[in-house]
Amino acid sequence: MTPFLNLDPLIDQARRTHSSALCVMQGGHTLVDDTCGSRDPVETMSVTKAVLSLLVGRAVTLGHLPGPDVPVAEFYPEWRQGRRAQVTLRHLMTHTSGLQNVPAAPEEIYPSPDFVQLALCAEFQHAPGAAFSYNNKAVNLICGVLRRSTGQHADDFAHAELFGQLGIHDFSWARDAAGTPHGMSGLSLHARDLARLGHLTLRGGEDLITPDWIHASTRPATPLTARMGLLWWTWHPQATYTVTDAHVQHLRDAQASPAQIAALTALRGTHPRHAIHARMQEVGFDPTQVPAGTRWVHENPGPRRGWCHDGWLGQALVVDEEADLVAVRLIAADQTGAGRVGSDWPDFMDAVFTLSR
Repeated sequence: MTPFLNLDPLIDQARRTHSSALCVMQGGHTLVDDTCGSRDPVETMSVTKAVLSLLVGRAVTLGHLPGPDVPVAEFYPEWRQGRRAQVTLRHLMTHTSGLQNVPAAPEEIYPSPDFVQLALCAEFQHAPGAAFSYNNKAVNLICGVLRRSTGQHADDFAHAELFGQLGIHDFSWARDAAGTPHGMSGLSLHARDLARLGHLTLRGGEDLITPDWIHASTRPATPLTARMGLLWWTWHPQATYTVTDAHVQHLRDAQASPAQIAALTALRGTHPRHAIHARMQEVGFDPTQVPAGTRWVHENPGPRRGWCHDGWLGQALVVDEEADLVAVRLIAADQTGAGRVGSDWPDFMDAVFTLSR
């Protein structure tokens, strides 16, 4: 029997944050499906990456790809030398490729007419597998790999082999000027359909994606971080974060800006996960401005509860494995109040955690 859940705090939190859609599923049953008056699919922003992981898993299941450790050079022969020959699909999916990347996508990626070519031409900041650095540019290359391995663009492959199989037909996926779907973002879905994809992971991929892929992609997939799967974040709602004098010195050694060094100095101490983001905003610390590969915090993840992904504006997909529950909150860019609370996804995830505690 499904335990009683008090959904009111989660619904209230979604309304306070100008949400466009909220969906909660447990045990395969839909408990909440509130479109908040929005009839159209909503851009999932970086949550697109989690869905992209499922598409890669579907390609692996169908035999188009051998697995995450295939070299990218298998599909792009021009990469068969130097550091590029070492880059694997796993590196792209765990943000450890070492490719140069500007954290703010509007500065470099969106102006480019060809997102895949931009990634192919990127220089290296680190050797592949040497450092973790969230990398939208590298993720876009995955759509190129899917195109060359399956013979279809990611959105067409999704329609034919994944979404269509689940009865998901009302969606759109932004493409660059060269005609390739974005990998880092760009997928618009209804909250209930995104929740359905989350439910698919709880059921081990059912008959569409091999359980081995679901298991591998929702658990740590690189030794460089305890929270990164294959384009999924593992969910640790009781994590704590500690900033020490040594971390501040790492920032100085990396020649970070004086403002960021001062902000990290003010951040010293141990913070629970639900408070670290608010504290960073309070002191003015911006992790996207930290030089790539610089260790500025120690994370004690605590027990793993499930897996998740978040995105700009406050988009969130949370899969609570322990409670057999999926929660989705989406905010449309044109929603009244959108952008005012775009960093509040930790509060939403905290509200999800409290549902079944």
